[in-house]
Amino acid sequence: MGSDWLLPFYGLVVGTLVGLTGMGGGVLMTPLLVLGLGMPATAAVGTDLAYSTLTKLVGAWQHWRQGTVDLRVVRALAIGSVPATLTAVAVLFFLHTIDTSAVDAALERFIGVMLVVAASLLLYKVLRSSKAATQVDVDQSGELPIGRLVAIGILGGFLVGFTSIGSGSLIIALLVVTITLNPEKMVGTDVAHAFLLVGAAAIAHVLFLRDVDVALASKLLIGSIPGVLIGSRMAVRVPRRPLQTCLALLLLTSAISMLR
Repeated sequence: MGSDWLLPFYGLVVGTLVGLTGMGGGVLMTPLLVLGLGMPATAAVGTDLAYSTLTKLVGAWQHWRQGTVDLRVVRALAIGSVPATLTAVAVLFFLHTIDTSAVDAALERFIGVMLVVAASLLLYKVLRSSKAATQVDVDQSGELPIGRLVAIGILGGFLVGFTSIGSGSLIIALLVVTITLNPEKMVGTDVAHAFLLVGAAAIAHVLFLRDVDVALASKLLIGSIPGVLIGSRMAVRVPRRPLQTCLALLLLTSAISMLR
């Protein structure tokens, strides 16, 4: 996986999945960096966050152009997620000052657990969508459950700062059971919020842990930027259930490898 030409290709695949489903950044890229490239877990998290920031920015811009972003939901989530992710990076920095090797080993297993959680939530989302009626946009004049959205942001933000996983997988699964948006707007809203969340986490990793491999992230971005544009454009046309089922199985496979 260390070949230069494979990194842009993998970035293309992950970027397309981010645009299509709102998922794919942390849950696929972090295991690749740990298992495929042998990076320490903390460095993999920081590099993935840096790569994901620009990928999500491009995806958010495309979804905004398509009118598939609900800014009210983005604001409510960010109120909780941005402070929480900064707190998580501060905790990770403190733990690294005590025992770097032990933290990386524990973090690798925690990432494996998060992959299992992400896969389970994704499968639940697939099963729920098969039973539910067609979703409609939430009334723009209606009341949002602000408290629950902020709480989702806090949980997701802390986990993203620690593992880089959760900005798409965890948060979008919790949004599905909290508010009602059509599938395209759900993905676009999640991608737009994820840009703010992973951007804040990436900056914190650069400033405190200094664990971002800029050269590697740049090679991934060569593929991921066109990929996320392609995926965002396809989001209104491609059926998601088969794609989400395959993605969940892939996450479980990665989790088994991380937990061995």
